[in-house]
Amino acid sequence: MSNLKSEEKKSDNIERHVFQISDFASDAKWSPDGLFIAIGLVSGPINIFDSRNGDRKTLDGHEFGTMEISWSPDNSKLVSVGQDGHVKIWDVKTQKILKTLKGGAQWVEHVSWSPNGEYIASSAGKILRIWNSDGYLFQEYKGHSSTITAIQWNAKGTEIATAAYEKIMIFLVGVNEPKITLPFPSSMISLTWHKNGKWIVAGTQEGSLCGWAVPPTDESHLAIDGYETKVTQLSWSKNGKSLATAGGSMVVIWDFSGKGPNNKKPLVLRDERRITQMSYQNDGDWLVSGTKDGSVLFWKTVVPEKPRLVYEIDATINQLQWSKDGSSLVICSEDGKVRIWKTPRG
Repeated sequence: MSNLKSEEKKSDNIERHVFQISDFASDAKWSPDGLFIAIGLVSGPINIFDSRNGDRKTLDGHEFGTMEISWSPDNSKLVSVGQDGHVKIWDVKTQKILKTLKGGAQWVEHVSWSPNGEYIASSAGKILRIWNSDGYLFQEYKGHSSTITAIQWNAKGTEIATAAYEKIMIFLVGVNEPKITLPFPSSMISLTWHKNGKWIVAGTQEGSLCGWAVPPTDESHLAIDGYETKVTQLSWSKNGKSLATAGGSMVVIWDFSGKGPNNKKPLVLRDERRITQMSYQNDGDWLVSGTKDGSVLFWKTVVPEKPRLVYEIDATINQLQWSKDGSSLVICSEDGKVRIWKTPRG
């Protein structure tokens, strides 16, 4: 165990960089090339850190608060949404706004650039909007019965899924009516789409998990309850065979190989600390979880009895994300710090 309460240093096979930010981080995203980290703040500004030397750029962000951010696949632009009701497209190099778009409601909660770089999806209340990469409205759907809680592109960037109360809807880009509607009697609050598009899975407010093969069949429908709290964390392993899910103080890993997890016993990683963030390494074997008490736990799931490494920083972890190549990890905590850690060895 390593205690980092008062100072950051090189030890325990981890190289660390620590930066102070002025406020609580609402979102944190690595650039696709793994060189920069964008941090949205609840007060509005967006900080962009160079992971190599710590240089910082600051975008004005959104009045009243930035809610989500997303990079363009070519690393040159950033799109952000916030409580001013706007979607903003930024030139990262010049730090200038390229376009300011109306999100459709008083505030805009979610935004995501499509993996193919052609579209931007945003959601505001019950409204889904899809823009082209230049910021012109391409598609709009206002038929959600409740607030959209999550959005997720498929890997090709040709379809977008939305989660809301009692249903997931999948839209084909260019078609305003949903292609597929997946009903489930719960409030879905997290959403993930398998890398090859075969499965779509949601976590719920009521402490359960639901999922469907795509296209859905009765045999493939997944409905699992018994989580200690709402399920906010979902993360696929690098090979896509396992889905890690977190609720309360345990990480539950489901086997999605073959026909999926039905009738298969999951792997459970137990710890007494309440999990707030969790993620599989994108190109490696680590799974890391951040907790309410400020612990960062590194697991090797081949040895699930206990975490391999534990670091304590005494502040709730509220953002945690691996770089695309899995070489670095960004950790934001409620003490107003951004920590960039190299992947541990061993």
